[in-house]
Amino acid sequence: MPELPEVEIMRRYFNECALEKTIIQLDFLDELAKVYKSTPEVIEKSLIGQRFTETERIGKYLFARISTGQYLHLHFGMTGNLVLFQGDNLPKYARLVFHFESGEKLAFCDLRKFGVIEIVDNPQAYQKAAKIGDDFLTISLEYFKERLKKPTVAIKTSLLNQKLFAGIGNWIADEMLFEAGIHPLRISKDISEAELAKLYKAGQEIIAIAIAEDTHYGNFPADFFVNYRKIDALHPSHPNSPVERLVVGGRGTFIVPEKQFL
Repeated sequence: MPELPEVEIMRRYFNECALEKTIIQLDFLDELAKVYKSTPEVIEKSLIGQRFTETERIGKYLFARISTGQYLHLHFGMTGNLVLFQGDNLPKYARLVFHFESGEKLAFCDLRKFGVIEIVDNPQAYQKAAKIGDDFLTISLEYFKERLKKPTVAIKTSLLNQKLFAGIGNWIADEMLFEAGIHPLRISKDISEAELAKLYKAGQEIIAIAIAEDTHYGNFPADFFVNYRKIDALHPSHPNSPVERLVVGGRGTFIVPEKQFL
């Protein structure tokens, strides 16, 4: 599932592939209304003859500014990605293809069809309407602490709550909690300020490394805990404490009991 690091990598890829190129044609390759939150007619009217001028990301949500001032919003769901190509070699699972005047084409691909394509006024209006919190990479430690001092739910659940701050997904939350030595079922408001500082620092570093190393799901840096997220796996730093699986807020969650305990 594309998470914040992968969406940031795709944002940069989109910049390289699509900015300042005139759009001359669109191919709509899926009839599902859940993919096109704006109708194909609206998307076509908004994009044909226009250019993308810049991009912005809020958590897992990607926005590309159109030369008219509106924005294209792309959400990658569980399996979405972008592929630049030429000629007739259409990438698998393409749902929408942008044809540029240069002859290049950019495909929005999505196997599971949980992605979203739509035209919006601007990212800030979308963020407010959807009640999405600020992007995790942009928030301060004080903002992070403030958001977590009241919730009476498990800390793992709070980390995944996109209304508190945007961008933390399941594996990142597990990675943060492992690094900070915090059990995912501990109540958010009961976590000390010192522990929250460790958690915030871990999250910022994990995401920065993932972006810098062009990380994609299933291809993680060797020292990331995510490589050991399976029952009875043995982390090198804790060879006598096999990894356990819990369910927290309906999400599969992995811990090293020796390091993370209630």
